[in-house]
Amino acid sequence: MLLYFIDLSVIPEIGELPSWADPDLLKGLSVAAIALVVVGTWLIFRVVRKVVFRSLLLVLAVGLSFSLWQQRGQLTDCVETCSCDLFGQTVQIPVDKNPNCE
Repeated sequence: MLLYFIDLSVIPEIGELPSWADPDLLKGLSVAAIALVVVGTWLIFRVVRKVVFRSLLLVLAVGLSFSLWQQRGQLTDCVETCSCDLFGQTVQIPVDKNPNCE
């Protein structure tokens, strides 16, 4: 299990996620977000020539991708426990995924 660098319980719940945001969809969206980070980083690297800015951007992209991957991994296991959170936001589990969750 990966170590947590940030305590996500200190992030206030902004609002309730929509009912269509189930764990399977959020896992797929996490992978898409990681791909967007990689493509965005590549595009910026093509434009930016400064080494310091490139290094900072690379660290930021790796950190964001790591946190998205970590949250995606948690969504895989949370359906069984009926307790899903994505960056501190509660995710409702559809009854067809686990009938014991209500």
